[in-house]
Amino acid sequence: MLFRSRGWEYAVPAGKLEILGNDLWGDCVCAAIMHFIQTETANVGTPLHGTLEQTLALYSAITGFDPKSGPPDNNPTDQGTDWLAANQYWQKNGVEVTDATGKVVIHKILGFASLDVASIAQMRYASDIFGGLQFGIRCPQSALQNTKDWQWDPKSPIEGGHGINNTGQGGAGGHIQSWGLDIPYSWQFMLNVLDEAYAIVSPFWLNMQGKAPSGLDLNGLLAAFKVI
Repeated sequence: MLFRSRGWEYAVPAGKLEILGNDLWGDCVCAAIMHFIQTETANVGTPLHGTLEQTLALYSAITGFDPKSGPPDNNPTDQGTDWLAANQYWQKNGVEVTDATGKVVIHKILGFASLDVASIAQMRYASDIFGGLQFGIRCPQSALQNTKDWQWDPKSPIEGGHGINNTGQGGAGGHIQSWGLDIPYSWQFMLNVLDEAYAIVSPFWLNMQGKAPSGLDLNGLLAAFKVI
């Protein structure tokens, strides 16, 4: 199968991503959902984004997080979340985000599917067709120290789990979004740290003409979703 990088990761202008509380709280999965929505809709031309307040509200709704229960690093309700629980909530209830006029919009997905984290081909295909992926990684110290280029360092200790949004793919690697940054990575790095990967099928990946930037209509997206 022939793949090409179509640059979904470049739709959000530099500096427009936000950390969304992940510098203080363990809301990385919720921040990654917001980054996915922001990048997806920027590519379609109907931009949506999540605010800090909306991101923390989502974190609270999924996990019971209460910022009043204690400060960062000493809050018993700040336990993080997992992709399965977050995606189930997203599909059932939707996620509150904001459009370009400041209006609140409910973003709901149609479904999600777990991918083979050993298959670069499957992940590249799904990222290209559906506009991105959700990754759960064991984050090494090297990734915290160098946020400009993630390369595999087998000597770097693992700091903990981390949820990120994969925004672009290529033969050598791809791009993720985390901590308000767009970070390139090599496949060697990702294959050594990746624990889980999900593809999302979303009606918001369609433009006003009913076509996704990847060229498929909704029926085509659903057919591709069944393949993976």
